[in-house]
Amino acid sequence: MSDNIGAQEEPSGEQFSRDEPFPEQDELETSRRHPLTIRAVAAAGGRAAVGLVGIGVAAVTIAASMVLPLPTVQVSAPDTLITPVPTAQQLVCPGAILRLASDSGQDATSASGIGRADVRTGSSSGSVDSVPAAVSDAGTGASEAAPTIISTPPDAVDPAQRILLSGAQSQQVDSGDSVGLAAADCGIAFGDSWLVGGATTVGRTTLVTLTNPTEVAATVDLQLFGETGPILAPGTRGIIVPASGQRVLSLAGFQPGLVSPVVHVTSAGGQVHATLQQSVLRGLAPGGIDIIESTTAPATVTVIPGVVVTDPEAVEAVRNSSTASEVPEDFATVLRLFAPGEETVPVTISVMPENGAASGSSFDYQLAGGLVTDVPIQELAAGSYTVTIESSTATLASVRVTSAATAATDFAWFTAARPLNSVAQFTASMGPAPTLHLYNPTAVAAAVVLTSLGGADVPVAVPARGSATVPVTPGTSYGLSGFDELYGAVSLSGGGMLARYTVHPPGVGSSPITVYP
Repeated sequence: MSDNIGAQEEPSGEQFSRDEPFPEQDELETSRRHPLTIRAVAAAGGRAAVGLVGIGVAAVTIAASMVLPLPTVQVSAPDTLITPVPTAQQLVCPGAILRLASDSGQDATSASGIGRADVRTGSSSGSVDSVPAAVSDAGTGASEAAPTIISTPPDAVDPAQRILLSGAQSQQVDSGDSVGLAAADCGIAFGDSWLVGGATTVGRTTLVTLTNPTEVAATVDLQLFGETGPILAPGTRGIIVPASGQRVLSLAGFQPGLVSPVVHVTSAGGQVHATLQQSVLRGLAPGGIDIIESTTAPATVTVIPGVVVTDPEAVEAVRNSSTASEVPEDFATVLRLFAPGEETVPVTISVMPENGAASGSSFDYQLAGGLVTDVPIQELAAGSYTVTIESSTATLASVRVTSAATAATDFAWFTAARPLNSVAQFTASMGPAPTLHLYNPTAVAAAVVLTSLGGADVPVAVPARGSATVPVTPGTSYGLSGFDELYGAVSLSGGGMLARYTVHPPGVGSSPITVYP
């Protein structure tokens, strides 16, 4: 290789010989052989002139395009206003309380039903149809203990009219290890839902129930999270829930020993109504039952209305009377928090009494991302509260409260409520002292109208950024109107029993939609 890489080479003698003319010489000889004439000059000049004219025209055209406005052409896509064929509103009531094992205590890995729930329904127009789920892992399919699918048909005279449907169930159980009160709203089936509550530690049984009210099978995936982070377990993906069917899965079958589980449920095909059912056994003493409804999606503002604290002194007395090995941490009132992701999330937690007698309290907390955390809320006096959680990153939350009377205890998980806009409807389930809890997040007081179906109107004043409570009649359905935004819940409490569920927004109606091809 030469050391003068890249240096320009001198032409060698082999390229041009002295006997061969250089290119300049060839051109000179050619010009001498073909001298220019006047006609040739004129032709060449004409071609040059045409070229200059073309360049000039192009320049003028470009300049004009920069100065003169271009014509505006607007093309509108053709559209069609279509009103969908009205369909029946549809809700799912969870069904009877379930337990692992049969009445005789056999087959401890299979779920079975205990009695049946008392379901009450109401529609703003027309009748309500109730059909039990056809099949269930608990063996309750097509029976009174099965989940109930309720629906109401469109208005025959005006199909576009918005019809409101609601339902709720309750069940008081006193059967062996299962003792307590459970209530639940009849809710909407979703393709994506979150369950925040339960435990799989010793004496704590938590079941995941998936009910598919649709006419096609649903394929469900579960994502599990706990106090140590995400949980990878076999059997959590590709769960088939048949049409008009219920699957019941033990959470301990995926991961035993969980103190603070959170479950993310997604489905393809049919949508599912997902709940948790938890029972507590402290030694030989039943500690209560509850149905835990799905909560809101992760959000930067989470509202939990109607958190009822019944008798803290009675709870403490029962706790102190238990032996050391039987005293679990779930006697305490706790706020369960979860932030999907890995970054630490600062949250502000506010606890405000609903009677307005006190200003409430708030505190800040650094929430570790990806880990489910139970934060104790101590020294709450008897009463009802609204708990709000604010954060810069979306979080999930729920509150667990224990109640007691003499030696009997019960508990309830208070999940976050979805916002209500303009109108809503709910049903008060059967049980002790049902109470409606309303929270107004706006800066303007709300003059809410509470109307029992077929009955009178009751005005309810809900202060700005404040709450109100109203006793309601068991088994009665009510409409809510006269507000911009509210959060609502219904609680049941008495005799040491405790239960509660949220008021959900109305289902999607048959409003006209614009379709573009």
